[in-house]
Amino acid sequence: MTSEEFPGTLSVPHVGAGLCEDYSPSQGEEAIEDLGPGDDASSDLSTLVVPFPELAPVVFFCLKQTTCPRSWCIRMVSNPYPFPRISMMVILLNCVTLGMYQPCENIDCSSDRCQILQAFDAFIYIFFAVEMVIKMVALGIFGHRCYLGDTWNRLDFFIVMAGMVEYSLDLQNINLSAIRTVRVLRPLKAINRVPSMRILVNLLLDTLPMLGNVLLLCFFVFFIFGIIGVQLWAGLLRNRCYPEENFTLPYYQPEEDDERPFICSLAADNGIMSCQDVPARREGGRECCLDKDDALRQHALGLEPEPVVNGSNSAVGLCINWNQYYTRCHTGHSNPHKGAINFDNIGYAWIVIFQVITLEGWVEIMYYVMDAHSFYNFIYFILLIIVGSFFMINLCLVVIATQFSETKQREHQLMQEQRARCLSSSTLASMAEPGDCYEEIFQYVCHVLRKTRRRSAALYNALRGRPPPLPSIRPGEMANLNGGHRCHNEEQCEFRSLVLAHSAKRKMNHSLLPTKNAAKLVCQVAFRSCLTDRGTEEETDGEGSQLRDGREEQAGNEANKKLGTCRSWCKELWRNMKAKLWGIVESKYFNRGIMIAILINTISMGIEHHEQPEELTNVLEISNIVFTSMFALEMILKLTAFGFFSYLRNAYNIFDGIIVIISVCEIVGQADGGLSVLRTFRLLRVLKLVRFMPALRRQLVVLMKTMDNVATFCMLLMLFIFIFSILGMHIFGCKFSLRTDSGDTVPDRKNFDSLLWAIVTVFQILTQEDWNMVLYNGMASTSPWAALYFVALMTFGNYVLFNLLVAILVEGFQAEVRSSPFLCTFPALQRPGRRSLYHNWGRPVPQSAWSRRSSWNSSLRARSPRFHVGEHESLLSPPPPPLHPLLSRRPAQAGDHQDCNGKTPSPQPHLLGEVFPQLNTRKERRELEDEIDYSLCFRIQKMIEVYRPDWCEAREDWSVYLFSPENKFRLLCQSVIAHKLFDYVVLVFIFLNCITVALERPKIHQGSLERLFLTISNYIFTAIFVAEMTVKVVSMGLYLGEKAYLRSSWNILDGFLVFVSLVDIVVSMAGGAKILGVLRVLRLLRTLRPLRVISRAPGLKLVVETLITSLKPIGNIVLICCAFFIIFGILGVQLFKGKFFYCVGPDVKNVTNKSDCLSANYKWVHHKYNFDNLGQALMSLFVLASKDGWVNIMYHGLDAVSIDQQPITNHNPWMLLYFISFLLIVSFFVLNMFVGVVVENFHKCRQHQEVEEAKRREEKRLRRMEKKRRSKEELAQKLPYYASYSHVRRMIHSFCTNHYLDLFITFIICVNVVTMSLEHYSQPRSLETALKYCNYFFTTTFVLEAALKFTAFGFRRFFKDRWNQLDLAIVLLSVMGITLEEIEINASLPINPTIIRIMRVLRIARVLKLLKMATGMRALLDTVVQALPQVGNLGLLFMLLFFIYAALGVELFGELVCNEDYPCEGMSRHATFENFGMAFLTLFQVSTGDNWNGIMKDTLRECQAGEHGCNSSLQFISPLYFVSFVLTAQFVLINVVVAVLMKHLDDSNKEAQEDAEMDAEIELELAQSALCCLGGLAGGKAGGGSGDRAGNEGGAQQCGITSSIGNPGTPTPHQGPQDTHHPRKLYSPAQVGASAMTFQIRSSTETANK
Repeated sequence: MTSEEFPGTLSVPHVGAGLCEDYSPSQGEEAIEDLGPGDDASSDLSTLVVPFPELAPVVFFCLKQTTCPRSWCIRMVSNPYPFPRISMMVILLNCVTLGMYQPCENIDCSSDRCQILQAFDAFIYIFFAVEMVIKMVALGIFGHRCYLGDTWNRLDFFIVMAGMVEYSLDLQNINLSAIRTVRVLRPLKAINRVPSMRILVNLLLDTLPMLGNVLLLCFFVFFIFGIIGVQLWAGLLRNRCYPEENFTLPYYQPEEDDERPFICSLAADNGIMSCQDVPARREGGRECCLDKDDALRQHALGLEPEPVVNGSNSAVGLCINWNQYYTRCHTGHSNPHKGAINFDNIGYAWIVIFQVITLEGWVEIMYYVMDAHSFYNFIYFILLIIVGSFFMINLCLVVIATQFSETKQREHQLMQEQRARCLSSSTLASMAEPGDCYEEIFQYVCHVLRKTRRRSAALYNALRGRPPPLPSIRPGEMANLNGGHRCHNEEQCEFRSLVLAHSAKRKMNHSLLPTKNAAKLVCQVAFRSCLTDRGTEEETDGEGSQLRDGREEQAGNEANKKLGTCRSWCKELWRNMKAKLWGIVESKYFNRGIMIAILINTISMGIEHHEQPEELTNVLEISNIVFTSMFALEMILKLTAFGFFSYLRNAYNIFDGIIVIISVCEIVGQADGGLSVLRTFRLLRVLKLVRFMPALRRQLVVLMKTMDNVATFCMLLMLFIFIFSILGMHIFGCKFSLRTDSGDTVPDRKNFDSLLWAIVTVFQILTQEDWNMVLYNGMASTSPWAALYFVALMTFGNYVLFNLLVAILVEGFQAEVRSSPFLCTFPALQRPGRRSLYHNWGRPVPQSAWSRRSSWNSSLRARSPRFHVGEHESLLSPPPPPLHPLLSRRPAQAGDHQDCNGKTPSPQPHLLGEVFPQLNTRKERRELEDEIDYSLCFRIQKMIEVYRPDWCEAREDWSVYLFSPENKFRLLCQSVIAHKLFDYVVLVFIFLNCITVALERPKIHQGSLERLFLTISNYIFTAIFVAEMTVKVVSMGLYLGEKAYLRSSWNILDGFLVFVSLVDIVVSMAGGAKILGVLRVLRLLRTLRPLRVISRAPGLKLVVETLITSLKPIGNIVLICCAFFIIFGILGVQLFKGKFFYCVGPDVKNVTNKSDCLSANYKWVHHKYNFDNLGQALMSLFVLASKDGWVNIMYHGLDAVSIDQQPITNHNPWMLLYFISFLLIVSFFVLNMFVGVVVENFHKCRQHQEVEEAKRREEKRLRRMEKKRRSKEELAQKLPYYASYSHVRRMIHSFCTNHYLDLFITFIICVNVVTMSLEHYSQPRSLETALKYCNYFFTTTFVLEAALKFTAFGFRRFFKDRWNQLDLAIVLLSVMGITLEEIEINASLPINPTIIRIMRVLRIARVLKLLKMATGMRALLDTVVQALPQVGNLGLLFMLLFFIYAALGVELFGELVCNEDYPCEGMSRHATFENFGMAFLTLFQVSTGDNWNGIMKDTLRECQAGEHGCNSSLQFISPLYFVSFVLTAQFVLINVVVAVLMKHLDDSNKEAQEDAEMDAEIELELAQSALCCLGGLAGGKAGGGSGDRAGNEGGAQQCGITSSIGNPGTPTPHQGPQDTHHPRKLYSPAQVGASAMTFQIRSSTETANK
C-alpha cells in the first residue's frame, strides 16, 4: 500500500528500521499484518519503544504519543482513508463556492445566494482551521519533522492565518479586498493531495535556482533597456498636432479615436511624421476642399458654413478641411492606449519592454516611437526582441527542459531503490510490472469470466454427480495465479510454481529453500507452457490462440464422438473456414484495401462545402452507407476469424468497432431525422490510417507515453487558470466596458464578469493573443498596478508552465531515442515490413532511460521493464510478432531488457523456434523479394547499356565526351577551380547579385536609367554564373564519374538557377510583353539566387544539412498535424459552413438575415477566415494554430446563428469547446513536438562532431591543467610580485584584493542603478539636483577605485584584467559626461543636446560591473556566447530566408495600396512590401507572429473593377507564401535556436564540473608534494653531515616534482605507469577531500620562508 494510493498520509523522510521511506505508521502496521509473524520487519519493529518513532515523542511540552488527545489526533492524521479524502472533498467544495462568485451582483451581498455562499465559506474556513490544529497536535509545530517543517503545511498555515485576519476585520466592518483575495489560494491545497501534481510542482521548484539566474539576466535586460528608453523617449509619445494659437479646436484625433493617436515629431527630433502629414478631412468618401475663408464668406452671406450632406454637395467635396490647420506639434497630456504605453518612467518602460518581449503588439509601439523620434529606433526594438525573446525566453525553456530530464532520472532511481527495499515477498503482483491500463482491465475481465465458467462447470458436474476433473497446469491458470499477469521468464515461473506447490502455507520465506529443487520440474513445464501461451496469444495483430483452440477442440471431439460424424464434420468445416478467414484478414492486400477505403472516405467527407448541389449531397449520403457497410464487414470478418476475446485483445479493434457501431446508429437515426451529432464520430476514421504508417506510429507512441505527464500538467494548468480567473473576477469583475457608437456602454468581450468568461480571458492571455488589450483595459479601469497581475500570469503561465509542457515532450523524444538500443544494432529487424520495424517501442530500458509509460509519480510502484511482446503499442497498433531467435542468443548488455530481479531472460532458442515456426520463413521470403526488387532507374540503365556505342565506353573518363583528362583546357579549368580565391570571387559576385535583386521593385518605369542598369547587370551576372558552371562541368564532367558536376545536390541547385536565368533572358528578348505570366514566374525564381551562398559557407551548410535530415521526422509531425487539422477542418465545415456571413451597413441593428440586409441595400459579406469548405477551414485553423488572431475567429464562431442569418453576440457559447480543444491539442501539444523533433535531430546530427570535440576538450583540459599546475608551483616556489612593495602600497594592494571591496562596489552600483531609474518625465527640480549630486558621488567612487587599483597592480597588471579595462572605460565616460553637462549649463560652448543624452545613456555601462559578482549569471551568458557561432550560422540562414522572401514579397505584393478606399488590417504605411527594406522589416514582424494574419488578410483582397496593379492569382499564392514562411521561421528555425542553446548549456555544465574536478586534483597534488617536501627536508636535516644543499636536493627528489613537471609523460611516484595519460584516474573522489589541507600547508610554508 503506497503513498500514491493514500496521498494524504504522513510521509516522513527518516523512518525507523524496517519501514520504507514513504510508509505511514498505519501502513507499517498493515504491512506487518501482511507479512505475518515470521517476518523480519515485525521483529525489527518490536524493538522500538515509542509507537510512532518518526514523530516527536513530546509536543507542547506535555503531550506524549500515548496521551489522550494527541493519540486520537495521530490516529486521525495517519489513517489513510477518511482524513485526506474528506479534506480533498472540502477543497473541491471550496472551488465550487469560489467559482459561484458573481462580481456584478455580489457588491453588498444582499441576495440569498450570496448569504448561502458566505455560510459555506465560513464552514470551509472552520474545517481548514480544525484540520490545522489536529495536525499541529499530532506532529508538533516547530522542528524538522513537525507541522511547519513541510512547505505545503506552511502554505496551509498562511491561508488559515489570512482567513483569520479577514474575519477579524469583517467584525470591525473594515473591508480589505486584498486580504479577501487570499482565499483564491485555497485551491492550491489540492496540489499536496495529488502526488503526481506534487512531484511536478516540486520539479518546477527544483528549477528555481537556475531560473533565478535567468530572472537576474531578465532584470539586467529590463534595467538597461528601461533606462535607455526613459532617457531617450520620456514624454515623446504625448506629442500631438494642435492648431495655431487662435483656434479653439482640440488636438487632431483620427476617426474620433484615441486608441491609435496621430503622434508627431517635434522640431528638435527627426521622426517620420510631422503635422504636415495630417490627412485631409473626408466626408461621404470624398476629401473636403474648402478652407476657413470660404466658411467666413458663407457665414457673411447668412448661409450654413458647410452645405448639407445630401449626396450632391459632398460628392464634389464641398466641406471644410479643418485638418489643414493642425500645424503645431506640441507635447500634450495623454499617452496612447489609455495612458498605458509610454516611457515616462521606469515602471511604464518595463511594461512596454515586457510587452515587446511577449511579441504581441510590439510593432505598434515601435511605429509610435519611430514617428516621434527617429526612423532608426527600430534597432532598439529588434535588439530587444533578439536578446529578450529569442535568447532569454528560450533560455527559460532550455533550463526547465535540462533540469526536467535530470530530476526525472533521479526520481526514477529513487523509486527503483525504494521498490527494491519495499518489495513485499508475499504479493506476487509486485513482481511483474503492470502493463498499460487497457491490458490490465482486459486481463482482469478475462480472469473473472474464466473463473465464472469454471465455477459454473463445477456446479453443473456436481448436480450431474460427476467427479471434478484433475487440475492441470495450463497457461491460463499460470496467468491466473498472478491475477492476470503472465510469467515472463524462467525465474518468475519458478517463483510461481513454488506458489503452486505451497499455496497452503502462508510463510513463503521459510519454505523457499527446501523446495527449490523439487519445484524445478514443475517450473520446466510451467515455463514451457508460459512460452506457448505467450506465443499463441500474441501472434501478429495480437490475435487468436490457435494451439489452445486446437487442444480444446480435440478434447471436445473425443467427448462428442458418440454424437455422430455430422457434428464433427461441421466443426472441421468451421475450423477450416476460420483459418481461411484468418489468412484473408491478415493478408497485406486486405489491409491495403481498408487503407484505401479510409482515404477515399476521408476525401468524400472533405468534399462537403457551403452551397453544394443536391446531387452531391445524395452521392455523399450513399457513399457514407457504402463505407459504413464496408467497415462493418471488416469488423464481422475479424470477429469471425479471431474469435471474440482475441478480437477484443487489441485496443485498435475496439476503436474500430466503436466507430462502426456509432456509424450504424447514425444511419439508423438519420431515417428518424435526428442524431446529427454522431456524424462527427465518423471523422475518427482518419485516425485509423495511423495503424498503417509505422513512422507515424512511432511519433504517436511518444505522444502516448507522455500522456500521463501531460495529464498531470493539464490538471496543474487547470488549477492555475482557475486560481487566476477567480483572482481576476475579484480585481476586474464588472469593470471592463466599451462605449458603442450610439453612446451605450456594453461590457468588453474580454472580461472577468463570470467564471466562464474569466477562464476564457485568462486562457487568451496565456496564448499571448491580444493580451495587451486586456492589460490596457485593466490598467485604465483599476490602476497601473494591475499590470502586475498580467505580468505574473504571463510569466508563470507562459514561460514556466508551457515550457514545462515542451520539456515533457522533448524529454519524451530523448527518452524514446535512448530506449531503442537495438534499432541500430540489428539490421535484420530493420526490414521494411509493416510490423517488424518497431519491435522495441514502449519497452523501457533500465537505468539509462526513464520509462515513459510508467507514471513517474507512482512513488513506490515504479515499473521495471519486462520482456512482454504484446504490450508494445497495444493502444496504437497490432502487437508486432515476437522477437527473432537470434536476439535470445546475444550476451546480456547494459541496454538489455531485464526483469524485476535484474536478470536477463534467455528463453531457449529451440523453444522459440517451435512456437514461431512461421517467423523464419517469412523473413527469408521478404529478403528474397528485396533482392529481386530493383529500382526502375537501375532497370532503364541496364536496358540502355546494350545500345551504347563503343566510343562512349572508350571515353568514359572524358568530360562531356569532349575533353580528355590530359586536355590543356580541362587542366586549366581544374587549376582555376582548385585556386583558393575561386570560391571567394564567386561569393563576391553572388553578393553583388543579391544587391541588384534587392533593388528590384515593380514600380520602376520601363525606360528609366534604373531599369536599364538592372537589366544589364542581370545579363552580366548570368554570363558570369554560366562561365562558372562551364568551367566546373569541363573540369569535373557533367554526370558520369564519381565527382561529376550533377552528382552534388548543391551543384544541381546552381545549375537549375543558371538555366532559369538563361530562359529568363531568352523570354524577355523574344518579347516579354506577350508572355508576361511566364516572365513573372522567372523573375520570382531569380530571387532564389542567394541560396548559392549556402554551399560556400561551411557552418551554414551544416545547419542546412541538419535541417534537411530532420525533414523526415518533421514531416511525420506535419502528417500528425494534418490528421488533426483534417478532423477539425471537416468538423468545422459541418458546424460553421455558411454561417460566417454578416451584414455591412450604417445601421444593422434591425437586420436579422440576408434578405433584410439586401433589401436595405447593404452588403452581405463573409469573413476572410471562414469554414465554408475544407480549404478555407484549413487556412482558418492554421491561423488558429499559430495563435495569432484566433480570438476573432472564435468570436465569429460563437456569434454564428445559422446559414444566411445575421450573427448575434455570444449566440452559442458551447462552441468555445471546439476552439479551445483545438488550441490545446494542436497548438500546445502537437506543434510543441516540433521542438522535440528538432532538438533530437540536432543532437543526432552533431554526434559525429562530438567525438572530435571531446578529443579537443580533453587536450585543452590537459593543457590547462598543466598550466595551472605550473603557475601554482611557481607561486609556491617564487616570491609573490608584491613582495617588493613598500608598506603603504602593500596595504593598498591588500585593500584592493579584499573581497569586501567588491561587495561594497557592487552595493554602490546597485544604488546607482536605482538612482538612474528614478529619473522620469517632468520631474521636480529638487530631484534633478539630488540625482546630479548622487552621480558626482558615484563617479568619484569609481575614479577612486580605479586609481587605487592602478596604484596597487601597476600599469601592465592593471590592463591585463578585462574587468579593470571596463572600469577605466566607465570612469572616462562618466567624467566626460559630467564635463559636457557643466559646459552646457555654463553655455561656454554650443553642444548638441543629443550628444549629452547619449553620454547619459552610456552611464548604463556601469551595470555591467555587476556581472563580476554574479557568477551564475555569467555562466549563463558564457553559454549564450559559446552558442553564438552556431547561432550566427542560424542568423545567416534567417537572413537568407528573409532575403529571398522579401525579394519575393516585393515582386508579389509591391503594388498593394492601403488608403481610405482600400482599408487594411495588418499592412500600414510602415508595414508594406513597396521596397526591399520595408519588406524586410515587415517579414521580421511576421516571423515574430505579431498580426501576421492581418497582413495575409490584406493580400487576399478581392480585385475591384478598375483597380490598377491588383493580381487575382494572389488568392492562391498568398496563403502559400505566408504559411510556408511562418512554418519555417516560427516553428523550425526558432526551435533550432533552442536546440543549440540546450546543447551548449549541457556542455557548459560538463565543463564547470570538469574544472571543479581539475582544481581539486591540482590542490591535492600540491598538498601531497608539499607534505612530501616537508618530510624530505626534515629527512635531509636529520642526515646532518652532508650539508643543507644535499638535504634539500634529496627532499626535492623525494618530492618528484621536477621530473613530473619537466616532462608530463613520466610517471610520478604516486602514479602508476599505466595511468600516465589519465590524469583523472590519479585520485579517487574520497581523496579529493584532502585538498582542503593545501591552503593551510601553503600558509605554513610561506611563514616558514619568512
